[in-house]
Amino acid sequence: MDVPEPIAAVQEATVVFVINRAWSPSSDDRATYDATRKYWKVGARTRDRATYALGVAGGIVRGAYRIQEWHQSGDKSRWGFVGVPAPELRAVGTSIERLAPPRGAANPVRLYLDGIPASDTTTVRVIARELNAEPLARIMYGQRELFHSNFLAWFFDSLPKSADAVFRNLAHDDPQNTVSVRHSEREREQLDLVFHWPDASPLVIENKVFSLPQRDQLDAYRKKTARWKASKVSHVLLSMSPLQDLPEDWTYLSYQELSERIELALEDSLHESYEVETLRRYSRVVRLLNALLDNTQVHSMQEPVWLDDAQFVEIESRQTRSALLKLRANRVKELLIDAIPRVGQAESGMTHSQPFVGWRRRINLNGIQIEAGWQYQGGQFRLCVVLPHLESHSEQARALREKFAHKHPELFSFEHLFEILNVSADQIRPDHRFGHFAPSFVYRYVKAPELTVSQLVEASQSTAYELQRLFDIAPDT
Repeated sequence: MDVPEPIAAVQEATVVFVINRAWSPSSDDRATYDATRKYWKVGARTRDRATYALGVAGGIVRGAYRIQEWHQSGDKSRWGFVGVPAPELRAVGTSIERLAPPRGAANPVRLYLDGIPASDTTTVRVIARELNAEPLARIMYGQRELFHSNFLAWFFDSLPKSADAVFRNLAHDDPQNTVSVRHSEREREQLDLVFHWPDASPLVIENKVFSLPQRDQLDAYRKKTARWKASKVSHVLLSMSPLQDLPEDWTYLSYQELSERIELALEDSLHESYEVETLRRYSRVVRLLNALLDNTQVHSMQEPVWLDDAQFVEIESRQTRSALLKLRANRVKELLIDAIPRVGQAESGMTHSQPFVGWRRRINLNGIQIEAGWQYQGGQFRLCVVLPHLESHSEQARALREKFAHKHPELFSFEHLFEILNVSADQIRPDHRFGHFAPSFVYRYVKAPELTVSQLVEASQSTAYELQRLFDIAPDT
């Protein structure tokens, strides 16, 4: 996975400018500088204190500058700056998503006048406290995707000008469209959102917050929309997590970019109405959620596999806690898939409120098809087998599985893992027997609560090679 590094700490006062509207991947250095430097609503206190300015699009720093002076726009309502590149920050290309958005910042201007904290100080706990203080976040708990879909439908219907600034360029122009009235639809043919304009193609939005998008689901939705009378249909995956194998006729829109689009759309609002203020608060909730999610990302192979449970205490929603833990496990699984491609199958999920990750491969053992590999959960690293031919909840089947395991101790040998996991033979449990998860899972384990992602990948590779050696399996089959 290609994950941008989080921005390093900046000690001096810094202003972040959201430049989604003016920046594109084809922008050169001059275009990025021009997009960042003018013109913004910034007060005298900010102009007096700010040392650095960052231009940010899609949560990534595109330009970093040391401010030399400020000047007013032609109508004197806004300010721009003259600056020089600031390579000393090493900020360009880094992510600011792990930062909790500062309170009181003028959108789309974010003020870090006390400097930007190091990413490892912006913990899940800090962000969760900020999120708990947001009323919309409290309403959202327990119905995450439904809440966002309903809210965006309200936005589309209640603030049409701002909503069009956010969504209209995601749809194809279609002068032949017969729709006469701009409107939104909810749950049409199980689609989360559909936006309609008289002069554009319908815009289908599949909404994923903490759940992971699936290619098969997007393909199924595309088949549904292919039957519509509209000559064109635009498809958008709105998600906290990108889909690596995104179908060609779908566009990915991150929640981070959604927030930035909303802030830009509201920048020129003349009246701070209840609706506008509500939308601003929603934008902040989205950025906080995105920061929470980014803190579950694997930013270094030397990180522990599991995050510190103490941080999650501050997250009041049990569903949100579970979703974050499950996503972390899925990200570790993706790294395992990259490390041992085409060999066996990696897995991740939640059982008994704890995340797990694992890997197994099929083996033909004297004509019997089994699966062998490992699983890591709750500080236990387990060497395991799954025995479909002995699958049952009965005590008799359990005894047969125990007998099978004793007959094949090589499947549960930790010898090749002692150095990797930093354990020894006397730490293997249970003694002289095996653990069982009905109906077919048998294992032995060692306690390794502080494994890093790197250790887990190495242990998985070592187990794959050991099974190849034991059973004379050709590599990469």
